[in-house]
Amino acid sequence: MLATLLGTAVSLLVMAGLLTPLESWFPVAAARPRARAVVACVALFVFNTALMQLAGAPVLETLEEQFAAAEPPSWMRLLAVLVLADVAGYWMHRVMHRVPLLWRLHAVHHAPTELHWFEAWRQHPIDFLMHGLAVGLPSALLGASLAEISSVVLIRKVFTAFLHANVRWRFGPLEWVLATPLFHWVHHSADPRDYDSNFAGTFAWVDVLFGTHRRAEDFPQAVGLASVTPTEGIGTRSLEPVPPTA
Repeated sequence: MLATLLGTAVSLLVMAGLLTPLESWFPVAAARPRARAVVACVALFVFNTALMQLAGAPVLETLEEQFAAAEPPSWMRLLAVLVLADVAGYWMHRVMHRVPLLWRLHAVHHAPTELHWFEAWRQHPIDFLMHGLAVGLPSALLGASLAEISSVVLIRKVFTAFLHANVRWRFGPLEWVLATPLFHWVHHSADPRDYDSNFAGTFAWVDVLFGTHRRAEDFPQAVGLASVTPTEGIGTRSLEPVPPTA
């Protein structure tokens, strides 16, 4: 557990060190991060990571033992893990939006009306655990242990935070391939026309493949849910699922 907490601290330092300056230099919105929001998100990140280590890691480790590979993971297997993890995370994310009970939990993540990098970790513990298991499943089934892909996990965490960052960066044609802040801000948009779009966490082409990609020319004017605020607790309020676009 000590190693988990140290790893969590390192992750937070890397994210803060990289993304806080970018938010200051290239902001989408002028809003400054609120201390209360920072504390809440950091606390949830630490708690949820510890929960994943206690409740989720044993499940994945059991599967890893069954499918353990004799040799270290090759770059092809690591690439397969990255792609399949994103596809698994995509479908878990869609389920979170479609099943009313799960949406009540996931709505905690969509509640903030201002986005900053740390809002990536405003997640209900059950939401965090379910998504972590879904994303970790391909790695376990392909015989790559969490220890072996630790660098990939760290990069993915930083990338997830980047998607939520208040950073006005555009990437041209790459936006059809990779998820970007604009891509994910559209997912958090308060505009009903943007509901049920851009679910992938790494590859935008996954949404293109499954028909949920929405490309925007600019960042949405408003994000978050009008029906719930981040201070209303960790998913205890009853909410309707976000309505589909079709």
